[in-house]
Amino acid sequence: MSETAESPRRTPGRPRSEASHQAIIRATLELLLETGYRSLTMEAVRARAGVGKATIYRRWASKEELVRDAIVYLHDDFAPPDTGSLRGDYEAIARLVVAAAQKAGAATFMPRLLGDAADDPELHAIFYEHLVAPRRQATRVMLERAVARGELRDDVDLELVMDLFAGPVVYRLLISGGDYEQLFGFDEQLDALLNGLAPRA
Repeated sequence: MSETAESPRRTPGRPRSEASHQAIIRATLELLLETGYRSLTMEAVRARAGVGKATIYRRWASKEELVRDAIVYLHDDFAPPDTGSLRGDYEAIARLVVAAAQKAGAATFMPRLLGDAADDPELHAIFYEHLVAPRRQATRVMLERAVARGELRDDVDLELVMDLFAGPVVYRLLISGGDYEQLFGFDEQLDALLNGLAPRA
């Protein structure tokens, strides 16, 4: 089996059990949701996953490594689609992010992880590097293309615009408890944003 985000390491010996791996990752995310990063222990994960201690320590030497891989599991790598328009690019990126999150069950975990990460430097660093930063980079590429095509003013602050794109989505997820069905339509959000970002006539 090739290495993936779901199975980042392989050690010598008998083949690892994918079912055990998934159980450990799921247990880690559940316990992060219930108790937070600081209270999370490898023993609690082991008990929740129903695996032996060696099964965990063969793959992860520390809690930090385990949490990192659990958060990586919530992220699917993707290249920012180039549809030829900002509207098309944004819709394509948004659909990829939502599909990846729904596949991984992230709607359940994201609101709690976001809140927890704000108060925990270690968790914040892991969360930002492996989940936030890749999405911001994809959004930056999308916006730079839009500026080059003349769809956005060339004097806009792209860091601020990235926050304007992502902020309403994160806020809606937080107040809805992670219910993606309550997100607004892509066109609705873009229309509200582009009224102020489009080149002046």
